[in-house]
This record gives sequence, structure tokens and C-alpha cells, in this order.
Amino acid sequence: MRNPLIPNILALLREHPEGISEYTLLKALKSERPELDKLAEDANLTLFRQHFLIMNALYQLQTSLWQEERLALTITATHIKVHGASELEISSTTTLSDSVDAKLAAYYLDWNEYVQTDEEDVSRLLDSFYHGVFNVDVRKEALKTLELDESFLDDKEGIKRQYRKLAHAAHPDRGGDTDVFITLRQAYECLIHSHS
Repeated sequence: MRNPLIPNILALLREHPEGISEYTLLKALKSERPELDKLAEDANLTLFRQHFLIMNALYQLQTSLWQEERLALTITATHIKVHGASELEISSTTTLSDSVDAKLAAYYLDWNEYVQTDEEDVSRLLDSFYHGVFNVDVRKEALKTLELDESFLDDKEGIKRQYRKLAHAAHPDRGGDTDVFITLRQAYECLIHSHS
């Protein structure tokens, strides 16, 4: 199925020959196509669907631009750019299936992934991400920063109370130290998002 965002994305790529981030691309697309904010009731599922539609369009474009025009579209979260073949070191035998992002392309080109992914799937994905990112050593350091012991790992309300107490004293608007405040906030985010 041809992605309806392809013409809009091509226009934005033309407006940004230096490249564009996915975030900037999404912001511009949402201003042109307000329906992108109404893809689901759940905010996380809406964000997943917006991301999926953009990536699907980009991978469709990556394939067609290379096959039809010998233009390479590089895709990362921070930089999306069209290159002429002469700009990149690409052998004549390079194809999308040879590339590092072949598995990502296969995922995003499969419309069933868009249709079948629901609110619970996105929630599980985010939980898995947070548990993977915030390993035990990081959580222990966060507890130390918030002056808590390990008994608080399962006490979300206790973590919040302690964070608020320490953050109040360290808040820059109250004469506190910005670095200390940010360190406290990082510890709080780590513990809250890694909370089971």
C-alpha cells in the first residue's frame, strides 16, 4: 500500500536539502495533516502510529528512490537526508537487503505491524525499554542520590515524596543549585520509570 504521507515527506526533504530530524519532520507533517493527532485515543499509541507512518513512508521512499533514481535516502532518528549515489560510498551491488537497517525496513514496511499493534503492546514496549535502560546499578545510584534505601524500590509514592522534598530545597528558583536539581530529577525519572 502506498503511504499517503510520501508526497508531504518528499516536499519536506526538498525544503531541507541539508537533512531533517524525525522530530522536525513529524512537527511539520502534523501542521499540514492535523489528522495525525487523531490516530488513537491513547497518546502513546498515537505516537507509535505517527512514528510508524513516517518510517513506513521513508522506507518506501528509500527503496523507490534507489531503484528508480539511484538516490540514497539515509534514515536515522536525528537525520534523514537524500544523497546522490556519488555522495556515498555505495558499491554497485548494494541493495536495501544488504544494509544494516534491513530488519527495520522489513518491520516498518509490514502494515500488519501498524494494524496489530495496540495500546497494550506499546505499553509493554515502553516498560521493557525502561527496565532495560535502568539497570540495577543505575537504580542503586538513583536511590543513593535521593537518600533512599532499597526498600523504596517498590514504593512509588515514597520516591515521589522524597524527590519533592529534596527538589524543593535544590530548586534554582529558591536559590538552589541547578546541577543538583537536575541530578535529583534524573534519579527520580530513573526510579519512577523503572518501577514495576
